Amino acid sequence: MMSTSEAPKIERPPRSLSSPTLGLRLLSLDFGRQIRARKTLTLVAIQLLPVVIAAVFVIWRDVDGMNLFRNTIEHVYIPLLLPLAALFFGGPTIVNEIEGRTITYLTLRPLSRATLFLAKLASSISVALVATLLPVLALFGVCMIGSGDPLGDSLPMLGAALGAVAVGAITYTAIFAFLGVLFSATLLLGIVYFVVVELVFAAIPIIELLSVKFHLRTIAGFTSSDRAGFLDRLILEEPLNFEWWFGVLIAGLMASFAIIVSTLVFRQRQFHV
Repeated sequence: MMSTSEAPKIERPPRSLSSPTLGLRLLSLDFGRQIRARKTLTLVAIQLLPVVIAAVFVIWRDVDGMNLFRNTIEHVYIPLLLPLAALFFGGPTIVNEIEGRTITYLTLRPLSRATLFLAKLASSISVALVATLLPVLALFGVCMIGSGDPLGDSLPMLGAALGAVAVGAITYTAIFAFLGVLFSATLLLGIVYFVVVELVFAAIPIIELLSVKFHLRTIAGFTSSDRAGFLDRLILEEPLNFEWWFGVLIAGLMASFAIIVSTLVFRQRQFHV
């Protein structure tokens, strides 16, 4: 008779990983791939161009560093460089897989389509955040050299700028990914959206509320009175101005809508490659 101590041990089969764990692994792998990509290095170099130009001004000309920082964020990063980075990271979230004929293999992985899409999107957003926030920090450091203001006095401006850029990177990337899933177009629809909504609509009083740029300006503390033009004076007695939290709220709703709808569309869509 076999004793209890001598009873054969039954090996349990390896426990399968949960869907969230697989999603985090996919996010990590995709983030590593994107952060090392040549496209990312090129975009970071473009994002750093204002830093180089600011350094030239600080070294060779007598400028107000904080005024230079504010103007660069308001007129270069928020309206141009931030949407550019989000377009190149958000648009290809799924479209690249379709064009590369790898979407079928991705959807065969042992995780839900929703988790797959959200992991890919989170990776794109993370890379967009890195590619946009680090240059802003570098710009601030360069501009501080040409500023006589104490660091403590300039930190609120830096915090507002970083907040606006971070919210913009998340919102724009989600919107461009949404357009990519909906129309399977990496750049074209994103460019059309940028021109129509972020350039044309953003210049029209009241309708400007539909643009992400308006709300990023609100978060950064750039009031509409700073840019009041003919249409503002013609239609409104005073340009629209809101508190920073209103900009965060509306941009958050825009990003949430884009993420939820694109996830639902991706779950139902049939891909043929």
